Amino acid sequence: MSKSLTLLCASVCSLIFIACSSGNIDTAEPSQELDTPVEIETSTEDSSVSASESAENDAGDIDTSTKSDDGLANASESIEIDGGEKDTSSSFSNCSEDDWECSLEAEQRADNINHLIETLPLIDSQIFAECFVDTLATETGFGFYDLYALVAFITDNGASADNLGQQDYQSVEATLAACDRFVSSNDIQRVSEIIVVPEAKEEVSLVLVGDVEAGIYYYYENLDTEWGEPYSETTGRGPIKVVMGDVFSYETTETHGHRVKDTFLTFAQNENFTLFAYDGSSGTSFEMIHTDETVIISASAHLGMNPLELTSDDYAEVESLKETNALYLSSLENAGIDGDPEYGVYPYPHAGNAYVIENDPDAIKQTLFIAWYRDFAESWGRESSVDTRIGHVDLHGGFVQRNLENTIFVQIPFDYDFADTSHATPIAATWAVELLAQNPNASAEELKQLLLAETISVDITVNDSYYDEVVGDITDDSAYISYSEIMTANILPAR
Repeated sequence: MSKSLTLLCASVCSLIFIACSSGNIDTAEPSQELDTPVEIETSTEDSSVSASESAENDAGDIDTSTKSDDGLANASESIEIDGGEKDTSSSFSNCSEDDWECSLEAEQRADNINHLIETLPLIDSQIFAECFVDTLATETGFGFYDLYALVAFITDNGASADNLGQQDYQSVEATLAACDRFVSSNDIQRVSEIIVVPEAKEEVSLVLVGDVEAGIYYYYENLDTEWGEPYSETTGRGPIKVVMGDVFSYETTETHGHRVKDTFLTFAQNENFTLFAYDGSSGTSFEMIHTDETVIISASAHLGMNPLELTSDDYAEVESLKETNALYLSSLENAGIDGDPEYGVYPYPHAGNAYVIENDPDAIKQTLFIAWYRDFAESWGRESSVDTRIGHVDLHGGFVQRNLENTIFVQIPFDYDFADTSHATPIAATWAVELLAQNPNASAEELKQLLLAETISVDITVNDSYYDEVVGDITDDSAYISYSEIMTANILPAR
């Protein structure tokens, strides 16, 4: 019987406590521990309704307070409610000795505030803690007993939509918006670290490619480990820096890049260079250069570009080039690639940035386009003539003709196994190395003119071909149309 009575009494007390806890606390205010009254500013940045907004809507306008130099509210201010002044000390101080419910609520409120003060040792923890606890109680509808668990969780784990749920998280946001005026500028970071969980940032892994000390490098972001480490190799210890981006692999030397690199090493006259070879595009070469020294770029491959359209990347690449002191030796495409006589083999020659450079007076000053040719006179038993001096390059619908003064046809010896623009480019680079060695103070623009001065101007026959889909299928040899043009070109002779 006594047990039933005990349970009945406990139930009655619980009902009384719940009734007290769920009461309207829109006008809950800081406790008497404060010597001065404060004002909570309405936030205009949060869509949620804050406690201060509720007070304003229910009781009338709230006078705007001023701030001291550290961002805290002026202690001389008070809140004007219902036409009269009301001190911001807690209404719980008016609890009578017999009102145990009110006293219990006041004690539980103080527990929340004290916990927050201990967790947040701010310049003025008391003011912020009282505002935060009172406003959060209003926003959530929790009594101070239930609120304690939420406050403790927030200070231990931070507040986010994931760990609190969207509704409680919005309550915390609204509370912070209402109470942020009571946090000095020096404490903002501290509050955000404890109460607000910052958004997780995707971790970026960086892999160095190149040589930082030499000023020739870039960082590969978020490398896919399945592809292995990016290829990067440095050859030589000479003062002149040559950058070569191409198709390379650590697994084999039978790549386009290795063959082109070997051509450079074959035709180099001495060891006054350092060659930085890496697996990548010409655009990346521009980004790799972090030195004011004159650098030579040998670009036989232009990976990653779309030969059918110009993109924003092409323009960005050219801007990167202009920020360097580099001579850009840009290989043109070889003849015989499927194409169209109206546009050339591709609308854009091998690298889309070539069309951007063509129309950029600053970029063209440090660029030379590279084609190739051979003189068949000796092998044909004839004297050298226009007919024997033959170049093979994609004309790109007039690109080569428009840029003859910025194009070099590099003569490749008959006894060399590789004859195309890819191998003509590193040969031109070896010439540039020698000229820079002789003129160490030459800029990229000056080096271009020095290289052009080594050429001879002669008439040659330039051959190209294209595929005409009207004639036949792509497997039909008769659908491939050959044509040629005679032009006066800059020839870099074999040596």
